[in-house]
Amino acid sequence: MFWLTFIQTLPAIAPPQPIAQAATPDPALSPNSTPIPNESLALRPVETQALAQVTALEQVGGLGGPAFVFPGIVIALIVLLLMSIWGYTRVYVITPNNEAFVRTGGVFIKRKMVILNGGCIVLPGFHELTRVPLREISIDVERTDKLAVRTQDYLRANMRVTFYVCISASEDDVLTAAARLSADGTITPTNIKNALEKRADDAIRAAAKTKRLTEIDSDKLGFAQEVLNLMEQDLKRWG
Repeated sequence: MFWLTFIQTLPAIAPPQPIAQAATPDPALSPNSTPIPNESLALRPVETQALAQVTALEQVGGLGGPAFVFPGIVIALIVLLLMSIWGYTRVYVITPNNEAFVRTGGVFIKRKMVILNGGCIVLPGFHELTRVPLREISIDVERTDKLAVRTQDYLRANMRVTFYVCISASEDDVLTAAARLSADGTITPTNIKNALEKRADDAIRAAAKTKRLTEIDSDKLGFAQEVLNLMEQDLKRWG
């Protein structure tokens, strides 16, 4: 009974009542405007915060995007430039001081091109390059023993003639030499000797038949000039 009496003497606790949220008037609205409901006012700070976050993300994306894209474009352009230079050096051939080039073929138009100075682009499968030497080449033609040369006085003379030849540095002569003397894309002293030796032999024997042995021995320069005069037409045909 004591505890029952004690509980009855305790004050009664009323249940909590919902707190009504008063509408906060917007100072930007005029007195005659319709007040905004409480739910709209309660959502406005949340919407404002969301809009602020979206705006901040757009600003960060606008500033950070080009900051990453622009260096990538610059690096790609530099790499492309270096690769282009490397590829150009692989297909561009420079003429030495003592050589000329004859390039045949082409990508769209097939034609011959003579390069005397500078260089040219040679694409494998499209162009063929012939190297023409412009330096002076010495060729020895020896006629001794059974191949000795008969003179005007029916004597046999052992002769060793040295020819100093070079291809003229003109487009026509370079084209002629490349067409007549080249083998496997180049002209070697052996190619020139093979083309020159038979005609030189004919010229030496023809010139020796017009002179005595003593005349050939006493006037070697005159004999050599006569041999060159007999070979002049052939030398021009070779360039």
